[in-house]
Amino acid sequence: MTQKFRTFAEFETFYSLYRPLTPYGRRLREERRFYTEAAALKREYDLTAAMGAFLASSRHKADKLRFHLRSIPEPQLTPEALGSAAGLFLARKFLYNAAEIFGLLPAALRAKFGARWESAALLALLDKGGSGEAFHIADAYGPDLAAARAAIAACDRQIRAMREKKLKSLRERHGLDFTDRDFLVIGEEAAARLAGSQELFVEPFDGSHVTVKPVYDAEQMEAAAERDRLRAREQELEAAAVRKLAAAVAAEQQRFEAYIRAVELIDTAAEKARLAAELRLTRPAIGKYPSAIRMSKARFLPLEGRIAEAGMKYTPLTASFASRVNVIHGSNMGGKTVVLKTLAFMQLLAQSGFYAPAASFETCLFDGAAFIGGGEMETAGGLSSFGLEMNDFAEAHAGLKDGTKLLLLDEFARTTNSEEAAALLSAILQDLGGRPSAFTFLATHFSGLEAGEGAAAFRMRGFDTAAFNEYFSGKPACGLYEKLKMINRFMRYELLEGAGGEARDAIKIADILGVAKGIIRTARRFMEGGK
Repeated sequence: MTQKFRTFAEFETFYSLYRPLTPYGRRLREERRFYTEAAALKREYDLTAAMGAFLASSRHKADKLRFHLRSIPEPQLTPEALGSAAGLFLARKFLYNAAEIFGLLPAALRAKFGARWESAALLALLDKGGSGEAFHIADAYGPDLAAARAAIAACDRQIRAMREKKLKSLRERHGLDFTDRDFLVIGEEAAARLAGSQELFVEPFDGSHVTVKPVYDAEQMEAAAERDRLRAREQELEAAAVRKLAAAVAAEQQRFEAYIRAVELIDTAAEKARLAAELRLTRPAIGKYPSAIRMSKARFLPLEGRIAEAGMKYTPLTASFASRVNVIHGSNMGGKTVVLKTLAFMQLLAQSGFYAPAASFETCLFDGAAFIGGGEMETAGGLSSFGLEMNDFAEAHAGLKDGTKLLLLDEFARTTNSEEAAALLSAILQDLGGRPSAFTFLATHFSGLEAGEGAAAFRMRGFDTAAFNEYFSGKPACGLYEKLKMINRFMRYELLEGAGGEARDAIKIADILGVAKGIIRTARRFMEGGK
């Protein structure tokens, strides 16, 4: 799949709407999978359909499912990560939300996603450390731990009582209030009265002040030392509990991996189902290569959105392409490029595992796709636009030996003279017609091409001059926006079978867009064979 093909299809406009909720779904999104195996693609479609039916059945369950998907973290199951309360918390949070997600789904749907819950005992063990967004190494993880913490609490009460007694004595005897303070700053004159006190430690602060701190007795110091010993014991017991919990989590690593796969599938299927419902997408039908490509009321969503914003009418595409070589004729602004863009967009959606914006879409699978052409004048490495087109075509042509390819050529060879362009296009079309791995679409304004036996020709219906003349008769001049809307209103973006006559809309459109009337009259005279 070439990047030019994705760019031509404006695929990122749609893909930006695809927003999986879990870190696993987001990582899969970045892979931008392009399915070439029918079985894998069918599985994607089946999961989207099943999830879509579930989400539509209950708004409440759909909201809960999205909540728990959004809450899924990405725990690390390495010894280093599980060697901390933070790492265990992420494992617990993952299990909790996975269990909630699996529990929301009916049994048949769980089976489709491989969502088999087998970690109730492990989650119950981790739940001893808290619920919701909280987790800690709780007393419940061991009687010794509970006893150590009880002893620390008793020691804290003893130390607090001793401190309060000491501070009360200092307030009463010296008028010093150390409440919520470890030291005081007082003047030297006031400090002179404290000389010789064994209850206070005094040291200079600046030229006129000193700092004063309480001096604790041996009993208080012994109590503090006992607390440090108890705290060290608590840390040993906590570390032992962490090791035990980490071992329990690590023992279920394979189950975690299975849960991750299921969560990833549920997440991406739910998001694809959401897009299908919101954008009115339908499941593509996939045939065996090279089956016909057919679409009914297919919508090129990026253009549909722009057209709606401009207040203009959008025409969906209905077409059937049974041949491997297809030539689409039509004038500029007649919709040829939009036909190719719609084809590229629909095929990318289908082979990326999405439903398609159409009443129906039938296609086959390709091993790759390439776009050659483009309206902009490009240069690269000294190559002209024509040179770049030839280089791109040569690469795509060489790639046909590696598998089936969908080739889209838009106004190919437009920058060289018409005689050579027609000859080159005819030779290319005949060559591709003889290569079973190529499925080709060419949009061109050149007529009289020798596309070869079996090639199909189509034409855009084009500008409805009669309807325009009837509407425009007597209408005042208008601005560019109104003129563009007018062209949109009377351009018939319909694809008809058969090449028909050469498209003759350019002069009419130039006239509408304000080209000088004298130039328009002269152009028409030349078209009629005059001088």
